[in-house]
Amino acid sequence: MLGARLFALLGLCLLLCPVQASVLQRLALPAHESPDLPRHLPETWQAGYVREPVFNSRILLVEAGRGQAETVILVHGLGQNGHRDWLNVMPELARHYHVLALDLPGFGFSDKPAGRYSPTQYARVLQWLVAATGRERVHLVGHSMGGAVALRFATSFPDQLERLTLVSVTGVLERSAFVQHSSALPLQWDSIPAPVRGLAAEPLRHWGGKLLDIANNLPDPTSLLHQYQGAWDALLGDSPNINAALALMEEDYTAALGQVTVPTLIIWGDQDPVTPMRTGELLANNLPTAELVVFPATGHVPMQHRGKFSELLLSHLSGKRQLQPLAALPTEPNEDLFCQGHNGQRFTGRYKAVKLIACKGVVLENLVADSIHLENAEVTLRNVRVTADKAALSAFNSQVKGTSVELRGEQAIRAGNSRLDLAGARLYGRHAAVVATEESRFIFSVSHTESPDYEGGLHGVYRLGAQPQ
Repeated sequence: MLGARLFALLGLCLLLCPVQASVLQRLALPAHESPDLPRHLPETWQAGYVREPVFNSRILLVEAGRGQAETVILVHGLGQNGHRDWLNVMPELARHYHVLALDLPGFGFSDKPAGRYSPTQYARVLQWLVAATGRERVHLVGHSMGGAVALRFATSFPDQLERLTLVSVTGVLERSAFVQHSSALPLQWDSIPAPVRGLAAEPLRHWGGKLLDIANNLPDPTSLLHQYQGAWDALLGDSPNINAALALMEEDYTAALGQVTVPTLIIWGDQDPVTPMRTGELLANNLPTAELVVFPATGHVPMQHRGKFSELLLSHLSGKRQLQPLAALPTEPNEDLFCQGHNGQRFTGRYKAVKLIACKGVVLENLVADSIHLENAEVTLRNVRVTADKAALSAFNSQVKGTSVELRGEQAIRAGNSRLDLAGARLYGRHAAVVATEESRFIFSVSHTESPDYEGGLHGVYRLGAQPQ
């Protein structure tokens, strides 16, 4: 009788108790098929090589926290560190979760197979790995390129995801917008020849934009690589970082962001020199359930703040943290806003007409207006909504960088001799989305438009208006 009861209890436990998702016990390749393992891991962790089916390559998998009820998969960014990017975080995380950190194909200790190292392909690798855990859902944490991979996984396989954490994500902005961010970083004056340092500062401020103007008029040197997989493999087979970077810049998330329904924590450093924080702001504004947390005095790797990062991550994974959306737009009406010849101003609130003439370095943030008119201005827009009778945004001889902008009017944008870089923009034009009276350049990242002429996504570089003679 006692034996029968024990047998019944054992059967009930097998049905109800969490499965110990030891992937390596079931999938690890035999020793004669495996290269040497890394020696820097704690004895309580496991490491081994498994064969993934997407590139048909051997990859290194590191496993900790065996027996925990939920699984967290950590996805690294560009560079050959691979799983080592997470070594600060894994010990605390493994106290609460079953943790898997992999070296993606092409990186770290894994093979460097032929193929396109794109977020879409890597997301398929993760899909296989999730299935191998035996879990219905996992938590996913991605840093830099790994954040783009995690984001693609979230849009492609949402039923396999519990919660998402994105850290300093690269690859969401259109590539020209990303390059423009890099070219705008502070110049290293010591590395510039003395005669050049003697030039006026004003021309140097815009050197990156002028180079981009030239580059955008030239044929795309990577077009052949994207058309022919053989050329891609032949030229990039020994350059996994370049392979992944080029594939990353070609990924388009325009139609995907609205599909991410799981709770998403976004973590950024306020001094990130690699990925602009506007990407984090864009994601926080466009993902249905998301919060952006910014670490002060921090660069591209917030995980270096081990205690702070782990505490924040654990509170999110456990569901104890209530995600806080970005600030709501103001509703109280104000008067017109007029600025002429003043630089470095910042405005927020609810306005009727906004008019800026010869104003540089102006920031319009968390702002609602009936119209915005710019002449000879340099303006940054963040979380701005304009609903106009005529043109929502008029820009002449001006430069505009906008993130999470909604423009509604007879024309959403009316521009002449201007440059506009808009990310996460929503354009609604009753007559036309964009009208250019003189040649103007537009960079759109993960944006959307609705007008009589076109309805759909905008992600690319466009030149509109009369061509100069």
